[in-house]
Amino acid sequence: MEHTEEKVQAHVEEHKRPNYFLVFLALAALTLAEVGVTFLNIPQIPILAALASAKIVLVAMFYMHLKTDSKWFTYIFLVPIPFVVLIIASLLVY
Repeated sequence: MEHTEEKVQAHVEEHKRPNYFLVFLALAALTLAEVGVTFLNIPQIPILAALASAKIVLVAMFYMHLKTDSKWFTYIFLVPIPFVVLIIASLLVY
């Protein structure tokens, strides 16, 4: 019986609930950084793309639970990304 309780406790510790408030603050900070970049006289697209990518990763990891769920969900999410990048690149060239 103790072995089962230890397994349950290990499972609970493994899947701790993320601190959603910190994730929210990180997303808000990234959004403020994006707004700030728009006021600078520098090439904005690479910086904005990097900031948007960071926000995508945070949302996918925490709000979509890809960090703690089965790795299959992560693979299902990641496989189409190269195709999306190719489609967007081809539309930008056109």
